[in-house]
Amino acid sequence: MSRGIGVVEAAAGLPEPIVVLAALVTAFGDVWFVFGLLGALYWFGTALPGPLSLSRARAAFAVALALGALAVTTALKELFRLPRPPGATEPAGAEAVPAALTPLYAEIGAASGFGFPSGHAVSAVVVYGGLGLLVGSRRGYAAATALCVLLPVSRIALGVHYLVDVAAGLAVGTAYLLGVYRLCGWGSKPGRAMLLALGAALVAAGVGYTTDTMLALGGALGSRLTWGIVGGEVVRGPETLGGGIAATAIGLAFSVLFAAVYGLDVAPYVSFLGMAVVVGGVLAAPLGGEALARRVSSHT
Repeated sequence: MSRGIGVVEAAAGLPEPIVVLAALVTAFGDVWFVFGLLGALYWFGTALPGPLSLSRARAAFAVALALGALAVTTALKELFRLPRPPGATEPAGAEAVPAALTPLYAEIGAASGFGFPSGHAVSAVVVYGGLGLLVGSRRGYAAATALCVLLPVSRIALGVHYLVDVAAGLAVGTAYLLGVYRLCGWGSKPGRAMLLALGAALVAAGVGYTTDTMLALGGALGSRLTWGIVGGEVVRGPETLGGGIAATAIGLAFSVLFAAVYGLDVAPYVSFLGMAVVVGGVLAAPLGGEALARRVSSHT
């Protein structure tokens, strides 16, 4: 019997507009979007207006959650090595997308590699559920709940995961989030949350020496080492709008390296080294950003 228990077959008959909408929703769980969002929250800190304004310490905690979700997902995928549904590498609903956007749509709406558990389902709970708890508002809880439902559903609608993959991802994500909540003092100990992510990444590396496991290990190790060096100064430092803008510029420079490491087929050790440098640069960016903002302010 299929792991999807008939759901994949039913999803194949969905109207194209629904499938395209599912692709737009699923982008919220892609690695590039998750780390881009969390990076912005961290670089700006409390200077960011709106409901997602978090201190840099709490935003660093959210970054640690995402790194842990990535490590747990890669460990389990490599351990079980279960395939995705047939046709997962071909983007469903591509016929309804303008030809100029087809390559981008294919990146979002298709998937390759192992399918169990769903990384998007894990991230939905750990990252967005975690953000909802960190924000601590009714709107935050409502948005987190919606994404925890819609992201997994979008993966089934696109035909890139079986139902069991998604259910397992939700269960794994919930277990990991609860574990971090109990062990790390919710939002107050990002260094400890990074240490948990490093432990999960070491398990992943023990399961298999692959580009994905080394990517997770490099990110977790880079975060823990960098935070141990600069975390105290980041927490004690100012959180200004000018500093956030400058930190974003610095962080985006490292994001170019992230795009190369994540998007290209590089050797596992290159993924490890590149991701360690990327995450280290992202976490250290506020120090350079605030220093640059002070210098500019003193000359005006």
